[in-house]
Amino acid sequence: MAPTRESYATPSDITLYLYTQSNASTPEIYSLDASALSPSSNYNFSKHNVFLIHGWLGSYSSTVNSLIKSAYNDVTDVNIFVVDWSPVSRTLYPIAFANVPTIGKYLGQFIADMQTQFRLGADKFTIVGYSFGAHVAGCAGAATNGNILAIYGLDPAGPLYLNNITNNRLDPSDAQFVHAIHTCGGRWGFEDNLGTADYRPNGGRDQPGCTIEPTGLCAHSRAYRLFAESVRSGGFTAWKCDSYSNFRSGQCQSNDQSRLGGVNIDTSATGDYYLDTNFGSPYSQS
Repeated sequence: MAPTRESYATPSDITLYLYTQSNASTPEIYSLDASALSPSSNYNFSKHNVFLIHGWLGSYSSTVNSLIKSAYNDVTDVNIFVVDWSPVSRTLYPIAFANVPTIGKYLGQFIADMQTQFRLGADKFTIVGYSFGAHVAGCAGAATNGNILAIYGLDPAGPLYLNNITNNRLDPSDAQFVHAIHTCGGRWGFEDNLGTADYRPNGGRDQPGCTIEPTGLCAHSRAYRLFAESVRSGGFTAWKCDSYSNFRSGQCQSNDQSRLGGVNIDTSATGDYYLDTNFGSPYSQS
């Protein structure tokens, strides 16, 4: 039997596009070779490193990346690595699913090489992943033994993932702080908790302004639109609560608050948080 695509994902399936405030429009392009990063490039090892990872059928030019990259570049001076794994992500869903751990492992090895080469600690790394990209982020973090400051999982993919199997998906041990933002739980998104803190805007299943769109992709993509806005604004106020119904009935207004998203992750947040948003941009009600 001929080998299937799921059996031979390689490091060459990943390309990195580096953006900084010095080259905000024209990226430098790298393979997974940390030694290629040098002072003669736009890479600055003294700055924070942000990795952006697209989801199924995506690429480096996907809207999720352009929105979040622009938000970061507008408000802070960091190294932004847009991770393109489109040779794998643009395959059938089950094949892309099967490759997520391998893609994450290769990315994690690259990050570990960066940490060794430039003597960088966990505090220099944030990974932002959307849909499948959230699980790639988790597997990358696991490959560094959780030696990453922060992972933001933007509506981590749900179909085919199981609660009791964690080695192929995002989980709380993958970074020092893992925040999952759920916007299409039970359909395209993973419904249950995945992070050290889990945020459910508008209950985490349906999103305002998306009710007439039957595929669920509007609600799924809302996660990265909220996150991009949060980077610019500093974050959305959310309340710790044990259910959306209790949040809506006002039972949690005196509970602890947290910031959803933002450039700097809320390191004090643990557990479940809820908030409501507007139908369109600006989404924040706080």
